[in-house]
Amino acid sequence: MTNLMFHMNETEQRTKCSLLIARILSLALSSLMLGILIYTLVTDGSPFRRDVFTPRMTAAVIDFIVNAIAVSVWVAYKESSWLTATILIILLNLCGSTVTCAYIALQLFRLSSQDPVYFVLFSNRNSCNNNACAGES
Repeated sequence: MTNLMFHMNETEQRTKCSLLIARILSLALSSLMLGILIYTLVTDGSPFRRDVFTPRMTAAVIDFIVNAIAVSVWVAYKESSWLTATILIILLNLCGSTVTCAYIALQLFRLSSQDPVYFVLFSNRNSCNNNACAGES
């Protein structure tokens, strides 16, 4: 009996630790991207100049657009209100990784310490039970 309690306590501690690490990491990445964005705007000015549109920049913009579409679809699925989803999608497309990481952090803070981190992916907790989402039968 004590082994079972110890194992459950150890699993709960691991879940809490991974959730805390995920929260800190997403907030740190959001802060880093905000800092990079501000630094670039201050030191280099507007990104909408003819001399910066090289083939590499075109590829980077296309990559950003594909990523923005994928994240936008996830946000539209995740949010229950279309108004909230629309505002978030606009912000995601305007600010990129800064808002994406902040949104993920917000989703992580909505989880309880008992919830697994993968609940962030689903629209609500009722649509996913532990066994089905973990791939267990």
